Amino acid sequence: MRRWIAAGTAMCALLAPALAGCTATVAGTDGKLTDDWSALPEAQVFTPGAEVCHPKTYEQTGRATAYQPVDCAQSHFGETVYVGTLTGPATELAAPPEPNTAAVAAAYAECDERATAYVGRQWRDARLTLDLTLPSAAAWQGGARWYRCELNELTTVTGDADWVERKGSLRGDLSAPLLLGCFNESGTNGVDKMEAVDCAKSHNAEYVGSFAAARTRAYPASEKDWDYFHDNCRKAIAAYVGITQSATTRYGVISWPYSRATWAGGDRGVRCYLWLEQKKMTGSAKDTKGKGIPS
Repeated sequence: MRRWIAAGTAMCALLAPALAGCTATVAGTDGKLTDDWSALPEAQVFTPGAEVCHPKTYEQTGRATAYQPVDCAQSHFGETVYVGTLTGPATELAAPPEPNTAAVAAAYAECDERATAYVGRQWRDARLTLDLTLPSAAAWQGGARWYRCELNELTTVTGDADWVERKGSLRGDLSAPLLLGCFNESGTNGVDKMEAVDCAKSHNAEYVGSFAAARTRAYPASEKDWDYFHDNCRKAIAAYVGITQSATTRYGVISWPYSRATWAGGDRGVRCYLWLEQKKMTGSAKDTKGKGIPS
């Protein structure tokens, strides 16, 4: 038995083998189904926000499902200082690039500048590390090409470090407890350990500043390579102490690029330290013009 329905002024048989020539017009429509639907909205690619903080320790992959930023006044670990968009050959990769690779070097350089502007001075003057967070593989396939610039506080930047949970934004506020100062260095073959101490106490090393190596320079592998780093750090010592660069040769120098891995990812910052080797002093060397510094 066939069932029939009425549709406007025409009638069509359900289950009929062919509906050619059978149309139905409902009052107020033109009978054309294809032009009566509104366009579907374009798919939105998740993009994180800047100037927010994160309750978890640093992760190099940022997933939308785990994105739960908090006000920086609350307890947190990392802080996003800038969100940018990858450009160039990196965008054509089948999967997100690894953070410590040449593919993200330009992005890291941008983060470096943004982080310094964000905190109001060279961020390497403090116990901070700057890292990139990139989209997940699924988000990358969906078109995500953003990167997050993350500043994180560390227990130390001169050895084995751990993340520090903190409160308060780093924006325009690198407080004194964060800043690098004096150290007791120890080691039998090079620098093995640097323990932070109050400059009023006996010590044999002091942070004097940093410099940025050229992006084309390779990570040092020979004594000649290190000479370039030491010469630039001696310039930092001269400016910090208030002496000529030639006068810095009476002291030792420690030149500290963060690591070979971060160098590959575009980090060309080098921290510099005045080093007294086996000798000790009390008080800061800053602006002393060499007075009180054993040579």
